Amino acid sequence: MSIRFVHRGTRSASRLAWGLIPLAIIIGVLLLLRPPASDPGATATQLETRAGATLLAVNAAGTAAPAAPGFVPPAPARRDQVLQRLSQFRADYKQLAPAMTVGYPPDSPDSAKLAEELTRALSQYGLDRGAVTAEPIPGDGGGNWSAPMVVHTAKGNEEAVRRLLEALAPYFSAQVLLVFDDTRINELTLRIRATPAFTEDGLAVFQ
Repeated sequence: MSIRFVHRGTRSASRLAWGLIPLAIIIGVLLLLRPPASDPGATATQLETRAGATLLAVNAAGTAAPAAPGFVPPAPARRDQVLQRLSQFRADYKQLAPAMTVGYPPDSPDSAKLAEELTRALSQYGLDRGAVTAEPIPGDGGGNWSAPMVVHTAKGNEEAVRRLLEALAPYFSAQVLLVFDDTRINELTLRIRATPAFTEDGLAVFQ
């Protein structure tokens, strides 16, 4: 084998290695963006609509997971998925993105911890309206409907609020009642009205 042939072979291998770098980067990004196993395509599905309110099932698949009383922090896979979704939500809505306060019952420490997790995630993208609150929870305004979570919003903001709930969905599985009033989109309040159980990887399940 000639020295010239070895030299050419080395240069060819070098060019091939440099050419594979972009492919490796693309594969790495796709792996990072891949939904974790703990999030089976969490969505917000409309169950029923009445005058002034809509009932949603958020991450309905999560209700099938075994859960027990006692707060469990969200697993890293769930946290990563929520942050990825919130990042996309923030990019899509830009200046129109709503900010949300999360309320919880004053006699439910597990709900308070869930509220803190939700607020911490929202704050990463400027989507929170300050600290969580344990103020008394008013009536939900949904007539004879009841749901473990209630969001007050204007009718025109329904799609944005639904998208925001879907971004947070890897953290909880619950029916959520949207009550339509004159609330502005930058004054949203999500109220947790019950105490959830938790799966081993930190999904809050409201039965």
